[in-house]
Amino acid sequence: MVTLIIGKNSNLSNALYSKVKNCFLISSRELLENIDILSRFKDRRVNIIFNNFQQAIQLNNLENASSYITNSILITAKVLDYFKTVDINKIIYTSSSSVYGNNILCNEKDELKPMNLHASLKVANEKLIEKYCNDAGIDYTLARIFNMYGGDDNFSIVSKIINAYKTDQELTIVNNGNAIRDFIHIDDVVEIYVRLLGITGRNIINIGTGNGSSIKNILDFLANNKITVRTKNIFRDELKTSTADIRLLDNVLHKDNFIKVEDYLRQELNI
Repeated sequence: MVTLIIGKNSNLSNALYSKVKNCFLISSRELLENIDILSRFKDRRVNIIFNNFQQAIQLNNLENASSYITNSILITAKVLDYFKTVDINKIIYTSSSSVYGNNILCNEKDELKPMNLHASLKVANEKLIEKYCNDAGIDYTLARIFNMYGGDDNFSIVSKIINAYKTDQELTIVNNGNAIRDFIHIDDVVEIYVRLLGITGRNIINIGTGNGSSIKNILDFLANNKITVRTKNIFRDELKTSTADIRLLDNVLHKDNFIKVEDYLRQELNI
């Protein structure tokens, strides 16, 4: 059994590569240039983890619309087409909590209400994987990750807080940092993915901690530990609360111990 991770430059891909046995990282660019690089896996039983998408730092950049769509969903379709005759054991698609839209409950059975292009393309990928796997009788999991941080991360708000402090730069926060988000460390995500590879019949699962925290609370925690981050506030519409309903995650994996943002910051900033 081999595990193919599509999306070589993803933070999550690289973290998974160090933990998943018999694993291969494959970039979207390589697949666009020559899809036949997958030929050596055609006679193997495979798992596929799809981490390919528009780069996180360019999610709001539509300067090249065709490139955005290619990175976000076309690569997924090309790989699925290529492996139609291959013995696929399991597919995991890395989705996002953004598919829930303006929903503070975020249960796996809730109606999806994407509010932007990024979220809509995540939903489209989910539907593509669902249709493909149901038609072919392949086990799959749509992993809806909440606010991931840690690892080789330069996108999450947690990493931006750390960078702002270390470089003495001003951090832009939205609505005074009052929005509640569910922050989950990449090591916890990797642990969950590794375990999901050995579990069948769980087609959709939230990956979060079930607990919420605000940027304001994080900055207050740092201030109480003599770490001051200079901030600039802007106002705009945003979801006030987004935390994962993790009852299914708990029932399936019995995971109730997560890395806390505060402990991560203590380590990174030597508090």
